[in-house]
Parts: sequence; C-alpha cells; structure tokens
Amino acid sequence: MRDFLFSGLVIFIAVVVYLFLQNVSFLFPFLLNVFSIVVIYFAVEKGEVFGAFTGMACGLIQDSFCLGVFGVAGIAKTLLGYFTGLISKKINVAPFSRNVLFNIIMLIFELLVWVFIYTLIIGEKLYTANGLLFLQPFCTALGASFTIVLVRKIRKRKSKYIR
Repeated sequence: MRDFLFSGLVIFIAVVVYLFLQNVSFLFPFLLNVFSIVVIYFAVEKGEVFGAFTGMACGLIQDSFCLGVFGVAGIAKTLLGYFTGLISKKINVAPFSRNVLFNIIMLIFELLVWVFIYTLIIGEKLYTANGLLFLQPFCTALGASFTIVLVRKIRKRKSKYIR
C-alpha cells in the first residue's frame, strides 16, 4: 500500500512539473518527458508489473493533456514500464553509463511504439517541433538516470542516519 501511495505522490509531482515546463515553453515536453522518467524509475526499482501499471497511469494522464487519440501514450508507456522492469532484472543497469544507455534504448522503443500507433490511428503528419521530438529519448534518459542515482543516494543516506 505504501508503494502505491508513494507512486501516486510521484505521479502528482510529475503532473505539476509537466504543467510548469509547459507554461515555461510549449517545447519543453518535446525534450523531456517527465512521465517516462516516473515509469522508468518504478519499473527499475519495483519490477515489470508495477512498471506496467505505473506506465498505464502515466500514459493516460499524459494523453489527457493532448488533443489526440486517448490511450496512445497509455499503451506506449505500459509497454515501456513492463519491458524496462523485465529487462532490468536480467541485466545489471546499476552503473550510470549502462543505465543511461539502457534508458535511451527503452525510450527509443517507447517513441517508436508511440509513433507507430499514432500514425496508424491518426493518419496525419507527425508534429516533431522541428526535430526536437527525436531528442526526447536522450534528454529523458539522462533525467531518468540522474533521478535513479539521486534517489538511491538519498535512501542510502537516510538509512545510515536511521540506525
């Protein structure tokens, strides 16, 4: 139960950060997907099932901010959460450079799934904000890797003081 409350709080914080970044410039969400950072964090830390459910929730919330078809980001983020959690159990993604590379690969996968479903359903030309959308996996992967490292350091420091 505690994990679900914590994930709900983190998703709420992601919504606030998303809205703040969108108010600063409408181009920020093209560079940094805060919902994907949340999905990657929970998938790596809690596993594929928790990652898939977090991906579903984050994707549907992200879809609610867009005028496109509802559920496209939900499907892409659900797959991102499941496969990130599954693969991160099989290989060691703890070193920072390996974590960044792994996150880039998973986020490119998410973007490809999203583009495929979007173009299949909508059938219109994809708006990429002059190519900024294609930088999103790299910027988001760095953000996710820094988040994972930061949270692990905070937990380690917290557990050191609790003893």
